[in-house]
Amino acid sequence: MPEVLLGTVAIEPNRWGTIRPDRSPSTRLSDWLDRIATLPIDGMEVWEGHLAGVDDAERARVLGGPVPVRIYNTYVGFDDPDDRHRRSVAAAVAESGARAVKFNVGNDPAAEAAYGDRLAVWLDDLPDDVTAICECHAGISIAEDPTVAARILDTAGPPERAQALVHTHADAALLDATFDALGERVTHVHVNHLDTATFTHPTLAAVEDELGATVARLRDHGFTGSWTLEFVTGVLTADDHPAALLDAAAADLDVLVRILEDP
Repeated sequence: MPEVLLGTVAIEPNRWGTIRPDRSPSTRLSDWLDRIATLPIDGMEVWEGHLAGVDDAERARVLGGPVPVRIYNTYVGFDDPDDRHRRSVAAAVAESGARAVKFNVGNDPAAEAAYGDRLAVWLDDLPDDVTAICECHAGISIAEDPTVAARILDTAGPPERAQALVHTHADAALLDATFDALGERVTHVHVNHLDTATFTHPTLAAVEDELGATVARLRDHGFTGSWTLEFVTGVLTADDHPAALLDAAAADLDVLVRILEDP
């Protein structure tokens, strides 16, 4: 059974700055850790705001809580040649105890070589046992093109340190192209079926056949990595609050775990 994580962005109503434009957290994550600990997960992929955007006491409660931080989800930029912010994020990753950090490079094609070089420096700043996982996000990163992502990650470091993830909403052609270009660097999946036109998300039960086909396709490519439930139904609705979102996550995780347990 692969590792399954909850992305805490899933239970954060201000994930996109719709409550406060600074994207500061509206949820105190520590208040929900006991509930999260009852879910069939191995840990959390923590949204950066839930650690960097809180006081020391809250950070200590999260890091000392019952659910381990496995991945640190950062939005640090790679367009600025000054790496002070990236160094501070590397220190935060080390403090969190995460074994990986999710990131995105920028969207400037002319900066492709610089992104690779800056990522290489950042890898040196991170603890030696931490991998950097490129989200390669469509629309905000030139790494959405798998061949570009491959060049950036090849410049940055070996597959043990510079990795990538895929999304379950990606079509078959993109998934195949990503594995063709990145191969063993693909180590993680974001379970995300968000409709970016309406910003709604179905229950996994409603897309179970589609998700099952995606799991099978990834396995055909030899994928054995980890999975994060990134979004759930209820976003931008009256149910966009932690209690309802965690109920939705519990139902979705039942579906995801059942599919992943099926050989």
